[in-house]
Amino acid sequence: MYRSVLITGVTAAAIVGAGTTALATTGSDTTSGTPTNTSSTTDQANKAGQAGKNKLLRRALHAQIVTKGKNGFVTHDFIKGTVTSVSATSITVEAADKRSETFTIAKDTTVRARANGKATASTIGKVATGDRVLVAGTGTTTLTAKHVVDLGRK
Repeated sequence: MYRSVLITGVTAAAIVGAGTTALATTGSDTTSGTPTNTSSTTDQANKAGQAGKNKLLRRALHAQIVTKGKNGFVTHDFIKGTVTSVSATSITVEAADKRSETFTIAKDTTVRARANGKATASTIGKVATGDRVLVAGTGTTTLTAKHVVDLGRK
């Protein structure tokens, strides 16, 4: 379940330019009320639930999720905010609530630039101080960026 939540969160975050705090902390696999067997009711409930998650994801600033991997536990960090410092080897992002995180840029870090609703391949050299970004990475004491999505200027 954690793997599917993480994959869904990363995908949604990249698309809507958000982190996964809300999904990780308030997501639920259960519903309340009397269950019905009609597919239209289920479809409506799924659409309503997805719409609620998307609204929460858009407002998310940062998150930390721990998953169980093949070789133990993996800590994933996400932050959406403004770049305060960037180089070929690191990026520092400050969220709206003033939390700041620095990620190491590795050889396998993917960078995407988002414009006109589409994301295209980019490089860390094109990310500038003042750009809005979403960064997802792993690590406990030292964070390593796995994905950087440049959302452009405000």
